[in-house]
Amino acid sequence: MAWGQDRGLRELRAAAPFLESSDRAEAHERGPAAVVELQWRKMREQAAEAPDFPQFGALVEAAHADPRLRQLYVFSSHWTLGFSSCTGFPFRNEVAIAPAHNGHPYRVMKHPHTDTIGEAATVEEAVVLAGSHLSADSGSAVAGTAEQDE
Repeated sequence: MAWGQDRGLRELRAAAPFLESSDRAEAHERGPAAVVELQWRKMREQAAEAPDFPQFGALVEAAHADPRLRQLYVFSSHWTLGFSSCTGFPFRNEVAIAPAHNGHPYRVMKHPHTDTIGEAATVEEAVVLAGSHLSADSGSAVAGTAEQDE
């Protein structure tokens, strides 16, 4: 069997059943849009599995409903959602939103866990505020990492 002859992961697994690959690896083969879609699906599943923190679930769903945020790679760190314009780590952080908790409002930041750009009373306001801080030319996330820009 010849490796690396433009064979996809599924073809390689069919030829060599002992091989394993993840859904993320298969998404990477299909391109950055597939990786972003998979990551959003996983983030929504994670939010659904956190019923004790409904603000996080509301944040994930509201961000997913926004077309500009939905085209970015989403990740979470300590319940804060980050949005990256690339699909690999280290991420190219575009904006982040921390959910409301313990009487504190939603917080929009340039990067997760940094200084606050602004606060919002509702999740919808937080998503609009985050979207307003995306660059005018921001588009869909691309393959790669922030280090590839350097």
